[in-house]
Amino acid sequence: MSNKKHVKILRGPSGSGKTTRINEDYPEAYVCSADNYFEEVADLNDTSYAEEFQPWLVGKAHQHCWGSFIHAVVVMDEPLVVVDNTNVNKWEYENYVLLAELNGYEVEIIEIPFEADQAEVYHERNTHGVPLAVIKRMIQHYEL
Repeated sequence: MSNKKHVKILRGPSGSGKTTRINEDYPEAYVCSADNYFEEVADLNDTSYAEEFQPWLVGKAHQHCWGSFIHAVVVMDEPLVVVDNTNVNKWEYENYVLLAELNGYEVEIIEIPFEADQAEVYHERNTHGVPLAVIKRMIQHYEL
């Protein structure tokens, strides 16, 4: 058994299958996601993600995710950490890579395959009610 620590950073538009991939391939992972912020607030308020999601709170949600990541790799020294965000642009995950490597983690960027003309499919299967226009914008601005 390997003693190496791993960080997996997923990339892909909403509805492309990131969470499904985590559930299938990394069920034991410590998962960091901006979505967790809205899910936790919903649990506290006995409401739903859709009721708690507010676009102006996305920055706060990403800060929550970053804090969770710091806790996982610096404080808890978790063996497997997954970052489950869209990460449309590379700058969105560069600090995760840097902190992980500084703490002795091997990092893998996992790009979830998606088709640019399938935004409607991703919209229908995303579980958080992300608007179609937002998914189209993610696809259009996806940095290779």
